[in-house]
Amino acid sequence: MKTWHKNVLSAVAIVIGGFILFNIAFILASLVIKATINIMRLPLDSAPPFISIVVFALLIAIISYYIFKSKLNTIVKAAYFTLPLMVVQLSLGIVLYQQSKLLIAVIGALIIAALLMYFYKKKLSWQYYFATLYVAVLGLIIMAFNIQIGAMSRKSTN
Repeated sequence: MKTWHKNVLSAVAIVIGGFILFNIAFILASLVIKATINIMRLPLDSAPPFISIVVFALLIAIISYYIFKSKLNTIVKAAYFTLPLMVVQLSLGIVLYQQSKLLIAVIGALIIAALLMYFYKKKLSWQYYFATLYVAVLGLIIMAFNIQIGAMSRKSTN
């Protein structure tokens, strides 16, 4: 198989792996948020309490630590990397929900730029760059089309 064939398959694996992981993460987020709402005895239709977002982010951080310290191959790690990065981007959007989209985009772009510089300094594989840009584009699409992400988004105040 030619190198470019392997690269295309790697990119496809990262996109598909990321998509599957996003769905699993949203289910986990929903469970954490619903558990927090039940523990705090809030109305079921209330906005996610900030503590639930923190707990969810900590769970993802702990899982990420073990994934990145493992001996898994680069494609698997890059595919997994899309998950914590998406969590960071979505959490940023939730925390800054009332701010302008431009501010959210600028802060998100700074995070992406910092990651890309880190990858460059560490001489990491192109798969990490691809995974990062994939999440950045998805984040922009979510913001541009005002896509609501189920349990992670705030309740509409209409």
